[in-house]
Amino acid sequence: MKNKVKVVIGQLGSPRSTKVSDVRAYLKEFLGDPRVVDINQTLWKIILYLFVLPFRPKKSAQAYSRIWDGSGFPLVKITESFAHKLKPHLDANIELNHCFLLSKPRVEDLFLEWEKEDFATRADSVLVIPQFPQYAESTSGSVVDVLAKSLGRRVNIPNLQFMGNYHHAKCFIDHSVGQISTYLAQFKNQKHSITDLVISFHGIPLRRVLEKKDIYFRHCVETFVLIQQKLKLDPSIKMHINFQSRFGSEQWLGPATDEYVCDLVKQGSRDIAVYCPSFVVDCLETVDEIGHELAEDVHELGGHLHFIPCLNDGEEWARDYAHFINVSVNGSTKEQRELYYDIDAKEVMQASPKQEYENPPLSKEAKSVLKIMFLTLFLDLVGFSIIFPIFPQLAKHYLSTDADNYFLKLIFQGIESVTAVSNTTGLNPVVLFGGVLGAIYSLLQFVAAPIWGGLSDRFGRKPILFTTVLGLFLSYVLWFFAKDFTWLILARFIGGIMGGNLSVASAVVADVTDAKNRSKGMAFIGIAFALGFIFGPAIGGLLCLIDLTQLYPHLKALGVNPFSSPALLAAVLSFINLFLIIKKFPETLPKNKKTEGHIRSANPIKLFSPLPYRNVNMINWSYFLFILAFSGMEFTLTFLAFDRLGFTPLQNGYMFIYIGFLIAMVQGGYVRRKAGQVGEKKMAIQGLITTLPGLVVIAIANTTPMLYVGLFFLAVGSAMGIPTLTSLVSLLTPAHEQGRSLGIFRSLGSLGRVIGPLAASVIYWRFGSAVPYYIGAAFLMLPIIILILTDATKKNEAS
Repeated sequence: MKNKVKVVIGQLGSPRSTKVSDVRAYLKEFLGDPRVVDINQTLWKIILYLFVLPFRPKKSAQAYSRIWDGSGFPLVKITESFAHKLKPHLDANIELNHCFLLSKPRVEDLFLEWEKEDFATRADSVLVIPQFPQYAESTSGSVVDVLAKSLGRRVNIPNLQFMGNYHHAKCFIDHSVGQISTYLAQFKNQKHSITDLVISFHGIPLRRVLEKKDIYFRHCVETFVLIQQKLKLDPSIKMHINFQSRFGSEQWLGPATDEYVCDLVKQGSRDIAVYCPSFVVDCLETVDEIGHELAEDVHELGGHLHFIPCLNDGEEWARDYAHFINVSVNGSTKEQRELYYDIDAKEVMQASPKQEYENPPLSKEAKSVLKIMFLTLFLDLVGFSIIFPIFPQLAKHYLSTDADNYFLKLIFQGIESVTAVSNTTGLNPVVLFGGVLGAIYSLLQFVAAPIWGGLSDRFGRKPILFTTVLGLFLSYVLWFFAKDFTWLILARFIGGIMGGNLSVASAVVADVTDAKNRSKGMAFIGIAFALGFIFGPAIGGLLCLIDLTQLYPHLKALGVNPFSSPALLAAVLSFINLFLIIKKFPETLPKNKKTEGHIRSANPIKLFSPLPYRNVNMINWSYFLFILAFSGMEFTLTFLAFDRLGFTPLQNGYMFIYIGFLIAMVQGGYVRRKAGQVGEKKMAIQGLITTLPGLVVIAIANTTPMLYVGLFFLAVGSAMGIPTLTSLVSLLTPAHEQGRSLGIFRSLGSLGRVIGPLAASVIYWRFGSAVPYYIGAAFLMLPIIILILTDATKKNEAS
């Protein structure tokens, strides 16, 4: 007597209904599967919960409503019917069940039932056959995960077998060929006969095939070749392989079905048939995406799309598939081999559409280097902004403990004489104390950036990065022990100079990227900037709640002050960064590209000497003018929010977190993936133009929602503009001048952060809160015009 075997056919499933809440629950589980979306899960969860689930379910629910028959969806109902039709044709020792990953019954339901059955009579073997003919990590791989999770909680586990694919099974190929032939026969000898047959497979991100080596693409091509061999089409009908159902902005397998079919119509084809062999049961991706949406697009272009249904639950298909299961379970090895067609590897190679990146991804080595640069830049910006929320308390502390300090008196006398702020405004000079310290820090970065950049061109990136990060570490140590204001000024002085290594980091990105993916690397830098501005103030504000002098009074004698906690964390992070540079960071500047000529760029007198590249100079000045306007807004924003809306420091913190989050999302999502396709110059102009309405809206904002609308445009515009401007400078500069060129670029940005806040604050106090924003909006026209006049196609041309 043959052993009893439980055979489980598994499908994906559908939402419970067309209600938006049910579709949202479905998408939450489906898109939350790390096999389905395999990017960084922390980042993806943020995107999923903040950007996808709030908006996509409504649109998806409308699509699902078009295939709802009043009681259920095709995928679930046809799978149930197919399972019912299989059972009469199965051998006596085979017990058939069906299940879904995202509908009822689920895999765990079946194993729960199996565990409850009588031990003597239940099946001791289980064969799982996912109803995905071709293997893919995101489909069959997910089934394996669900099986492992379900069985992981069981005491008794059956002898488990898993069928990864059956894309070249004779029953599947023959019935697919029969389905296509039967449909095409309807048009034989008719006035409008089929001219093109498109075999459309579900797509996956190209990265999965080229980098992760997912075998799915090869299985698709093998299926296509076998159908082509067995179909014996009329020579007048052309056969094409396409891929459908793209999601997100990442590049997917191509050619894309929707674009390809529409192009066929534009080229003269009028009647096009489409068959989708990634599916054996019709679902949203076949009935609606192809049968409705694509058919409408084709009709608008003057053509006709003919959707060929999947195999579904046809009687003959059920009978032959049952035979396939019987032999897979009970047949000999020879009989099992005969279930499948042999595949000619040469034909598969010839039929494979070329798959290559439009914009190549960063190499593994480049990603490793960029991670270290990410931390370096993040720490630079944390060091710059960690002090922001404690400026007023810091000033009051030193005014009470070191009131006679020469530097402290000099700063406050300068504030009062320049801004002429009176106490009747409700704001005193203590509030502007932070602006001066910030301006000093930025001024030092401005002076140091081209120096470090030029030195890195001569001596290499690694020794300069080591020197500057060591200097940052020492600056935080000095701050930690800053008993009097002179030590604090010295710490910020050293930190500002060492923070000029932004130019070296930019040069490193240029070293490890090429013209096609430079924007991805620069967007990486932009994300570090954004996160530094998010976490810096947050870290500073939270750690100031920890007063080490209260916890350990004896530390006062060493110079520890109430604000030493943020300095301690910054020092620890800098030490970690220093260790990574020593141990993990490779020298990225080739020896043959080092040059002695760049030492002249270390002369501060020549900081404003133009580069011998006209278009690079134009981009540098457009960046300077943009930062001038943007940083002025950045500095006066908290005052405006306090004046008009009564914002507390906590609300101001939320405001900057909102800005930083938007910048990180836009740069990490849109800019990183699309800048190369759109073009760096075009995207930079788009970014600057997007910033304009943000300034105007903030100028007139008198409610919190209105303020946040203005902030949205500002954040998105700057997120598009800054990394693409950086990329343009790098792309138009020769390899041996990268450090110097990017050093000048960064130094001009630092100079803008010196002048912008000071000028904006003076205008703010003299003429009112709206005027700086109106002036900033008008001022932004200058960099936009400069960019329009820049020829971004002329690379490395000497002026």
